[in-house]
Amino acid sequence: MTKKDFFRLSVWKGGIAMKISRVDATQGSLVRSIFIYAIPLFLTTLLQQLFNAVDLAVLGNMANTTAVASVGATGQITGLMLQFFVGLASAVKIILARQIGARDREGAERTVGMSLILPVAFGLLVALVGVIMAPTFLTWTNCPTDCIDGAVVYLRLYIVAAPAILLYNFGSSVLTASGDTQRPLYYMAACGLLNVVLNIVLCLILPEKVAAVAIATASSQVLGAALVWLRIFRMDGICKATWSRIRWNTQALQSILRFGIPLVISNILYPVCNLMIQTNINAIGVSAIAANSAATTLETLVTGFNGAFASTVTAFMGQNIGAQKLDRVKKSFFYCLTFGFLLTFAFSTFFYLTGDFWLGFILTDDAQAYEYAYIRMQCVLMIYAVGTINSCCSHAIQAFGYPLYGSVTSIVCVFGFRTVWMQWVYPYFAPSFFHLMICYTLSWGLLFLFSTIGFAVYYRRFLKGKYRKRI
Repeated sequence: MTKKDFFRLSVWKGGIAMKISRVDATQGSLVRSIFIYAIPLFLTTLLQQLFNAVDLAVLGNMANTTAVASVGATGQITGLMLQFFVGLASAVKIILARQIGARDREGAERTVGMSLILPVAFGLLVALVGVIMAPTFLTWTNCPTDCIDGAVVYLRLYIVAAPAILLYNFGSSVLTASGDTQRPLYYMAACGLLNVVLNIVLCLILPEKVAAVAIATASSQVLGAALVWLRIFRMDGICKATWSRIRWNTQALQSILRFGIPLVISNILYPVCNLMIQTNINAIGVSAIAANSAATTLETLVTGFNGAFASTVTAFMGQNIGAQKLDRVKKSFFYCLTFGFLLTFAFSTFFYLTGDFWLGFILTDDAQAYEYAYIRMQCVLMIYAVGTINSCCSHAIQAFGYPLYGSVTSIVCVFGFRTVWMQWVYPYFAPSFFHLMICYTLSWGLLFLFSTIGFAVYYRRFLKGKYRKRI
């Protein structure tokens, strides 16, 4: 790879040089650039999920299954509350990628400014609603009485950090759109280390173990937000922030909302539908909740490939569309799709075959919980490679300038199908964990059909030059 492919910065500390590579997607070898960009994204997600797994492992060993279930019962609620605004952060990445490719300094400055205003404002709103409504939300999801006290404590302490969580997501979108995926990895490592240390120390000090884990998680989120914020002010290039550029801009907000609202709809439908499923899991009992939480943790170790290569599709296609390098647009998509699918399939298979080992770190000696966990792995973990195809196609369509299509497919394939299944199909069976999990499998299969057809249609429009109208 030529020197033009990267902007290299050397940071000397204690005699050791740390090189940070910022990828320019419009130049150089695509395959090498994709891996240099995507692997830190994957490792960032992996570290995040490993540290989340540590939360459950600490509770499983220092508390009991009920404590694990208390944390697991909040997952869909926090996802639902935060995904609305995380979708807007994804829109920032799409917009900035195009502006960077087109060398649009003025537009990038407006977008970055709004990216630092919106998460703080929205985060304060989420925190307020979450603290007040926590018991109500858990009641709506039929949280078992054994878990509800701990779940309320965890949800309130975690959601207080919403401004920091959203600021980290928006800030990371700015960094990754500019080609820097390594610093978010280092920041996540620092946050994760803090999380692990605080988990252990606070669980030894505090009698309420669920509260200890929640405080540790919230503290690490605050650290991550601070690191990202400082970096955006110190970085080079057109995405650098200054205090004078952090101002309300209606044009930038309109662009973020244009791309973001469809992404928000897509993102929020998943936790809404999963909330229906979680409610029925809660009704089965504590073993089902703990098993679902443990198996989901393993899945998130695999889905890092899904997210990493889908995000790479957005950045690489966006920059090359902005630069009008059409051949690199096509190659960027197919390389990301191929690598993402193969890696996701390989790791899904690995974790399934070694499931007993990994589940043993989270679950106690509960045979029923192990049985439930394997049912979820069969129905969900083993089809994650299909999810990678769905994500890459969806991100490609967004990069072409058609974010609304993803919302339509999510409404039909996720919200529509899962609602029909949970309201009219599932009730015909006795309370069955398998018939809850197969809902994921079937809805992903339907989404695969819509995603691949949609990509084919919009790729054809792209070849005809109609993408220019969407920039």
